[in-house]
Amino acid sequence: MATVTVELRNVGETQAALGWAGGHTIVVDRPEGKAGGMGLGFNGAQLLALSLGGCFCNDLCYAAEEMGVAIDTIAVSVAL
Repeated sequence: MATVTVELRNVGETQAALGWAGGHTIVVDRPEGKAGGMGLGFNGAQLLALSLGGCFCNDLCYAAEEMGVAIDTIAVSVAL
């Protein structure tokens, strides 16, 4: 598997961070009122759930393509 590198930097005047990989960016923060968070972006648990669900969706698409199967709709719910 290829190495994946992401970068994160704090956002001035906040407790949030801006993360990026290639040309994609995301804001990471805590809920408003929690440890200085302002609710400016996803919290860590949300990002973890999104990454797990996203990987599962991607793997379904890879497997379907290999098997020559068309997938019309994918719906995944992740609870941590």
